[in-house]
Amino acid sequence: MDTKISVVEEGALERVGSVFVEAFGHTPALLVADGITLKVGGFPVSRSLEKADIQVRQFIFPSEPQPYADEHAIAQVRLSLERDNSIAVVLGSGTLNDITKRASAELDRPYMVVATAPSVDGYTSYGAAVSVGGFKQTLPCAAPMVVLADTKVLREAPMDMIASGFGDCMAKYTAGMDWILADLVGVHPIRRDVWDMVQIPLRKVYAHHAGIAQRRGRSIGLLFDALSASGFAMQVMHDSRPASGAEHLISHIWEMEHLSKDGLPVSHGFKVSIGTLTITYLYEQLKQLDLANIPLTGAESWEEREQSITAFFPDESVRKQTLAIAKEKFLDGDALLTRREELVALLPALIERMDEQLPPYQELKEAMKEVGCPVSPADIASNLEGLRHAVTGAQMIRNRYTVLDLYYELGLFDLALDMLSGM
Repeated sequence: MDTKISVVEEGALERVGSVFVEAFGHTPALLVADGITLKVGGFPVSRSLEKADIQVRQFIFPSEPQPYADEHAIAQVRLSLERDNSIAVVLGSGTLNDITKRASAELDRPYMVVATAPSVDGYTSYGAAVSVGGFKQTLPCAAPMVVLADTKVLREAPMDMIASGFGDCMAKYTAGMDWILADLVGVHPIRRDVWDMVQIPLRKVYAHHAGIAQRRGRSIGLLFDALSASGFAMQVMHDSRPASGAEHLISHIWEMEHLSKDGLPVSHGFKVSIGTLTITYLYEQLKQLDLANIPLTGAESWEEREQSITAFFPDESVRKQTLAIAKEKFLDGDALLTRREELVALLPALIERMDEQLPPYQELKEAMKEVGCPVSPADIASNLEGLRHAVTGAQMIRNRYTVLDLYYELGLFDLALDMLSGM
């Protein structure tokens, strides 16, 4: 089940009812929102549905504490949906969308999202990023059948939410670079049509970063379109590879540990912003490696690896899942030696592709700062040690080949962590 209807225009809130009827007929609707998004668009959305003769119930999360995408929140929405045959209409952005997406999927029902900010690419993606048993993961579920966004609402969203979306969009540079690496290593070939869906809109957004900082309508529209395109690309692949790389894995560690600032969770896009700059920096540092002196012998044993993971993840369920993933991708003996030789041989080609794919680190950092993204760990209430911690965990948690695996398999992961002091 993929997205069938997408409406992005000024005044779109007035069309919620007619678009709902077009997609779902006169089935009852369950409006899912929180105290904040209800104020943003709850009245016009409800009024539009009622004018279209749609019976509307509401499920409203409180404004504080902000809802968190986990199995408990999903169960709340699912139980409300189970009361009748309602179709969910979620009014919100990343967290509310993921909760509603998964709850609807568990009942095998379609749903509709009314976007309130250009803050994430998850609106249109296949799968929901949620925490289950404390472990951050992407659970399978269909994308919304309908996506509707009122550009006036998008422009008036809080600037930190716009900046969060810009940071999530810029992550496609490093996600793309990790996909190039995985393609060169031979573990995940690039699919060119999907690549273009993400990478072409990305470059338009980057060129318009000043307009986004100034809330210009066309620039904000380009940002939302690019984020939506990333979601559509994930729909096609049924995989988040086109839009998510090591930068998102760094974010996942912070999300699993509930990183907060001033008593509020740090947004997904802000955590990803730091991850994106970190991975861009680590890619640039590959140019400084002495290829002739990269060690081809000596490596961590699986027993040592297991001990490291056990120490990093004290929660038993999280540790068990991580150990299984790490074991699957762990190389030793001749397999590791062969991989190291391959990596050393492909590094020159990788560096050449980097110059085509990635903006210079300092240039990207300035653009992100202009829009309002965090550019140092301190901006999200972390520090250098917190960043090193997140990078360490990021390399462990997912069987997706990234530059962190390249450093690890070359025996240079500790060097990569030391490099981060130069960011």
